[in-house]
Amino acid sequence: MMAALFLVTAAAPVTPSWMRIDAAKHEVKLDIIAGFNPNDGALNFNGYFDGDMTVVVPTGWTVEIAFKNQDAMLPHSLLVTRAYEPSAIPQQAGVDAVAVPRAYSDKPEEGIPSPGTDKLRFVVKEAGDFYFLCGAPGHAQGGMWTKFKVDAGASAPYVIVEDGAALGRQ
Repeated sequence: MMAALFLVTAAAPVTPSWMRIDAAKHEVKLDIIAGFNPNDGALNFNGYFDGDMTVVVPTGWTVEIAFKNQDAMLPHSLLVTRAYEPSAIPQQAGVDAVAVPRAYSDKPEEGIPSPGTDKLRFVVKEAGDFYFLCGAPGHAQGGMWTKFKVDAGASAPYVIVEDGAALGRQ
């Protein structure tokens, strides 16, 4: 069993407009937009960066991500990777960095140019702490990562936004 690298202790859990839950099917659908707003120089997912948002999903659930790059300046990707110590966040990440099978967008190391889209669909089978991370060169080190937690004790998906985080997509 993996030791927890981060705790979800910030603001109250929420179900944002970009999260749709089907409890009967044990499925959650997420709409994730790269470069959603100018936060962190547009190096963000739905406006969140540097781990200031945590998406929590119960073990055994199917996750479907509709990924879109809205940043007209830079290509972006989304990979589910292990959680990194800050000094170990990779310069660039590809399929070899993926911690959950099939949990990565097209062209993970290069990124998808705007207004490109992709769909990710995977099952989270084991509890643990992970990241949503952009694999394009320098983006994750620049803050383009958020937390993704698979929690055996959770009964439904939810999101936690850290106190003091810049305003992101609600």
